[in-house]
Amino acid sequence: MTNNNIIKDTADSVRGIVEAVPVYEDLLQPAAQELGKGLQTLSKTINIALSPISGLVWGYEQIKGYIQPALEKRFKSKPKENIVPPDVTIAGPTLEALRFTGHNVELRELFANLLATSMDKYTSSKAHPSFIEILKQITSDEAKLLRGIGVNYHPIISVRAMLKDDSYLELVRNFTILGEDVAIDHWELLPNYLENLRRLGLINTENVTLKEKDVYKRLNDHSIIKTAIQEAPNLGSPRIITGYLNPTPFGKQFYEACIKQQ
Repeated sequence: MTNNNIIKDTADSVRGIVEAVPVYEDLLQPAAQELGKGLQTLSKTINIALSPISGLVWGYEQIKGYIQPALEKRFKSKPKENIVPPDVTIAGPTLEALRFTGHNVELRELFANLLATSMDKYTSSKAHPSFIEILKQITSDEAKLLRGIGVNYHPIISVRAMLKDDSYLELVRNFTILGEDVAIDHWELLPNYLENLRRLGLINTENVTLKEKDVYKRLNDHSIIKTAIQEAPNLGSPRIITGYLNPTPFGKQFYEACIKQQ
């Protein structure tokens, strides 16, 4: 089998996967959910809200139309001898997942990277099957953060209002400038994003100050931190906790397989 055929056959296998996993068309057809005259208005409203889903769920042609050129782009500067058939435990679930994430530019790029990693004989060992489930559990904002984190250490700051019994109220938790650098859409969810990435085993956070203390200046000067410090005395004694976040070994493997420029 030629290398070009491997890429083509991988793209062609989309048809079987797409046909094997049914889309619940009753959710997409306005008349299907009308349960009675009394619920007619509500039913129509719900159907109108659900109707865009039909355009978001990708079919065979859309997946193939994206994945084949995406793979060709990732292999164009590599020796063709590197290309091997992907492990079905990676390729199958990846192509299936693209049905529901193909419309999301950030996530589909990571799925394509994972598939390409699994098709290169020198990197295929890095393509862990669990990465597919991880990609299904992160948002586009979290994908941006992972791209920004890379394999490096990054400063974080928390602001606490210390109470008399040595307990505290956390006003800002694990603030990082990364959210600004990678232009996430929902700043207010940044602590939750980091918590999710830590839950997935991709990053680690520590309340240990980095040796290069000047890296905290930009964080200390940020309006979010300044506002929290100004508000803290109304609740207790203000305290700034400096620390860092970094990828775990598993997170580094995820970065190499799914995020690093191929």
